[in-house]
Amino acid sequence: MKILFITTLLVFASFLAHAQGVGKGRYIGLQSGYGILSSGLSGSGFNSDLPGRGGLLYGIDFSYQNPDSETQYDFKYDKASVDQTAPLGVTPASLSIFREEFRFIISILPWDFGRFENLRIGFGYSILQTGATDTLPNNILTKQSSQGLLLNATYRMELEFDWSMQSEFLIYLPHQITESQQITGYNPKFIGAEFKFLLETPLSDDIIGFFGTSYRIDQVSYDGFVSRGVTSGQDTRTQIAIPIGIKIGY
Repeated sequence: MKILFITTLLVFASFLAHAQGVGKGRYIGLQSGYGILSSGLSGSGFNSDLPGRGGLLYGIDFSYQNPDSETQYDFKYDKASVDQTAPLGVTPASLSIFREEFRFIISILPWDFGRFENLRIGFGYSILQTGATDTLPNNILTKQSSQGLLLNATYRMELEFDWSMQSEFLIYLPHQITESQQITGYNPKFIGAEFKFLLETPLSDDIIGFFGTSYRIDQVSYDGFVSRGVTSGQDTRTQIAIPIGIKIGY
């Protein structure tokens, strides 16, 4: 299914390769790569740690910018899947871990001159789902769904030989959080943060290639004791991503 998804995107992109617009904020981005997922549950009682393990990462990014405006609209989707071995004492012994996100961001360039002319400020909304195979007697990594506000800032810097670097910082502040199967606690307090760096270079008049790295951390703190076996639990989930891909103008 993953191979079919990526192949379909690449075939679709080939029909767009005659168009231009990457530098004007109008492009479709396709990426694949390596994603490392890890997690930890701490508190009083049941604790667990899943060390980093790598697997396939893929995604698509659709960006639009009005020719008469600096406002840019971005819709992004990405997913990472990893196979992991469960700690002793729980069953099953093998886990399938996933992270899936839908993201929409509106951004502007507040300054059109000086040192900050390439700084873009944005806000948006995200739907994030993470989790793993359910385990017994305690759930190592509950299936968790959240959605809420995104705040981000990106800065683009031109380098030599037509290369450029884009750095991004993002804050995630969800207002809705749910868990399936065993529940960790009450009154969840959730914050996420992401750091990303991408290097880009033109491959043709219409296509830009890129590669880079990112680090994402999502942390939820709970009050009380419910069914997961931990009191005042803190659930931390991280992703290190190494994407490579192309942006095709339209």
